[in-house]
Amino acid sequence: MNKAQSGSTARRRRLNELLRVIGIETEDTTELTALSDRAQEIGRDGLFVALRGDRTDGRQWADAVRSRGGYVLSDQPGERTIVHPDPRAVYPLLLQAYYDYPALKLTMIGVTGTNGKSTVTQLLYDMLSGAGRRCCLIGTGRIVIGDEIRFSPNTTPDPLTLTRLLDEAVRRGIDTVIMEVSSQALAMHRVDGLLFDLAVLTNLKQDHLDYHKTLKAYQRAKFMLFEKLKEKGTAILNQDDPVTQRWLGQLHRPVFTYGRDSVNFRIHPVAETLDSITFDLNGHRVEAPLAGAFNMRNLTAALACGFALDIPWAAMLEFAHHAALPEGRMEIVCRQPVLAVVDYAHTASALEAMLKHWRKVADGRHTRLSVVFGCGGDREADKRPLMGRIACAYADQVVLCDDNPRTEDPDRILAQIAAGCDGSQKIIRDRAEAIKFVLDGAQTDDIIVVAGKGGETSLIQDTAKTCPNDRLLIERYFG
Repeated sequence: MNKAQSGSTARRRRLNELLRVIGIETEDTTELTALSDRAQEIGRDGLFVALRGDRTDGRQWADAVRSRGGYVLSDQPGERTIVHPDPRAVYPLLLQAYYDYPALKLTMIGVTGTNGKSTVTQLLYDMLSGAGRRCCLIGTGRIVIGDEIRFSPNTTPDPLTLTRLLDEAVRRGIDTVIMEVSSQALAMHRVDGLLFDLAVLTNLKQDHLDYHKTLKAYQRAKFMLFEKLKEKGTAILNQDDPVTQRWLGQLHRPVFTYGRDSVNFRIHPVAETLDSITFDLNGHRVEAPLAGAFNMRNLTAALACGFALDIPWAAMLEFAHHAALPEGRMEIVCRQPVLAVVDYAHTASALEAMLKHWRKVADGRHTRLSVVFGCGGDREADKRPLMGRIACAYADQVVLCDDNPRTEDPDRILAQIAAGCDGSQKIIRDRAEAIKFVLDGAQTDDIIVVAGKGGETSLIQDTAKTCPNDRLLIERYFG
């Protein structure tokens, strides 16, 4: 067995029995030594899956694999090659079989939606861990397993990384996996072969149309998660989102809804302060130190999951009292001499919900609200002027700066955001300088929000460049 698979529960499956999983019959009974889309991991009698991507084409490594005595799964014929028209679609199915179906040995919770995925998964991780479950968290920027925190470049890992992680979770005695499931991951088959006990929808707004092209295709990708529920699995949907009404008639599994109009978990707002929410839920008073009315829904989504998993209400209400948001989500960095906040909001709907909260707080304090933000490059351009318009509608001061321009012209991105502004905005490309500019001009008790990157520690222009995150920049300013 390869070093990369050492200690795993991967079975030494024979080629014929593994291929039978995807409907291919062969008389070759060779015992496989590895299964991977990484050519360097494949030696004699290993199976290499040649995937074509936007930047690389795995088929270029096929000959090298064959020269080492390995097999190739590809959409092109060749020696020692199994031909399939769509290797990407069947690869996750092969991985699950090769690693003896680790997901079936775990309680699997998948959370999807435009906004709120990281918050809901973090709340779930904390609540279920506190209730005695051994949990693994897979989400934006990080993976938490046991006492380890690992960097993750994708919201939802690639199939090989994900399957090996689930296999590791089983070996380490983890019983529950809580994961963010992105629309791209669903469309790209990354979670095919997995079955979920709970599937959660936070909300569904316009996003990622650069990839999905149409809102209908984006919604269809999100719905795919709910088609992956186990036979006794439960869907948990935001009743306040219009898409829920359409989906209810299409689901063939038990459904819980939550929201202000829900019949299952109805939210009755009671009070909201700068950094706390209070609401009634199914006869219970819920109090939590979370900022923003929208976090009533995020917290309720987590509580609905807890209810489905038989967590007692008393334990869930106690958890709510000390619930915490993930780093970089409505995070108050300092309270004096100004109130400085960092937030991950990078969609139009998230930016509006977040600024609406801080506008209300600023009006109550009779202070100014400033926002510093930008938009990512090589991503949906249509949202840029809309985000500029939203920022100017809620904030007294708007400063535009870089936010992961990637391969796109940064000046062009900022000009597109500015096209939606009212002319009062200021453009300072350097993010650190933009933050310093706003802090230099702030008056006592002003509210300053830095949006878009949350806890991220790099700004991507062509290649990732590590730099202090927004929170550290603010902390350093105040010494």
